[in-house]
Amino acid sequence: MLEALLLAAGEAGLGLELDRAGRELKISFAAGADPARARAALYPVLAALENNFMVLAGGAPACLAPDAFEHFTWPLGARGPFARVRACGPCALKGRCPGVTRPWLASAGELRPVLPAPAELVLELNKRCNLACRACFGRTDEELPVRAAERALREAAALGLRSARFTGGEPLLYPGLEKLLRLAKKLGFYTLLNTNGVLLTAPRARALRGLVDNALLSLPGAEEGAHAFGSGRPRTLRLKAEAVGRLRAAGASVVRAGSVISRPLVKNFSRWHAAVGRMGFDIWELYRPMMTEGALAAAPEYRVTKADLARLARAAGPLRRDGARAVLANPVPLCALPARARPYALGARFDDGWTRLVLDASGRYKPSYPSRRFLGRTLAEAWNSPFLKKTRAARWLPRACRSCPLLGACLGGSRFQAERAGDVFGPDPWMAR
Repeated sequence: MLEALLLAAGEAGLGLELDRAGRELKISFAAGADPARARAALYPVLAALENNFMVLAGGAPACLAPDAFEHFTWPLGARGPFARVRACGPCALKGRCPGVTRPWLASAGELRPVLPAPAELVLELNKRCNLACRACFGRTDEELPVRAAERALREAAALGLRSARFTGGEPLLYPGLEKLLRLAKKLGFYTLLNTNGVLLTAPRARALRGLVDNALLSLPGAEEGAHAFGSGRPRTLRLKAEAVGRLRAAGASVVRAGSVISRPLVKNFSRWHAAVGRMGFDIWELYRPMMTEGALAAAPEYRVTKADLARLARAAGPLRRDGARAVLANPVPLCALPARARPYALGARFDDGWTRLVLDASGRYKPSYPSRRFLGRTLAEAWNSPFLKKTRAARWLPRACRSCPLLGACLGGSRFQAERAGDVFGPDPWMAR
């Protein structure tokens, strides 16, 4: 099947160089390739290989396939001749991409801007929770008014967003959750729910039927003792497996587990991975800790190192067929990882305001969950804020990052960690020197 896909891609004008040992696929677009045919051939190749190979596409602008922009290699400082087309105006990459080369000017009508608005709206409905997780960003009594959440959903729909995520705190403690989910589905959103799952009783799951497309359950540990310690509540791990089944029965097509990486997780990764698979999860998302120094002092098991992350990434890929696919799901500089481990790291593109924005329970937008940098009270204001414009232009990146073919996915690592080190636009402390 793979050979047939690669043959079809070659016939459509795509040059393919597959390095099985190094887990890398390089795709080059031939000059004069028919854009519609080349794009149609690209997506099946990505679907087949991007989960296990680092895919790098060159020779065409990212606006040819804007929903796969992270694979395109347009390093900062590339030299022309280049030209701007209509798609460049609202494109989020215009501060980084040099434009369109002459062979593609005739195909300008096929090009679409990359991220003219965020890809996803995240509604942080509250900051209350029934657990006391040691890696939590903090619990308060803040709660987003239902009307504010409704306004945000309607604005997002008007801007063309198609993905809405509901989180907390614990969103199952939010009295207007089902009402907001129904509105989101009416507006045409793909809906995601982040929950710890403990409160997902059978009646509550029935109330969510048809309202949740994708669910993420927090998992501080995959064994009873570790889970009780990490969550602050004993005898709650079994409720997670029950929640997986109930979410599937309610119509969720994907159910993921999410764990902040700790030293016990690194030590017991293989055993915990098997347990995650037995619980029925599709994907196990592993998160680099985004915690302040005070939080790490209170929970030192989350003080993990770059070597811990590299070890985890190397282990993640080979275990995919044994159950849940394990991925490093938040910002880690890809240069901090062995090449073979990079396909199992998602980079920074889902954090720091690159592709989605979080509406805090206070009613203000911010670039990521742990951030306290508020950008505005409307989605459009936040997306076009000076801070995010500077972020997306990426002129602050080190010279080595600007010429790196992995830039589209890596995006310079974590801005939260850079700010902890002294400068939000400085280098991530884990970047290769």
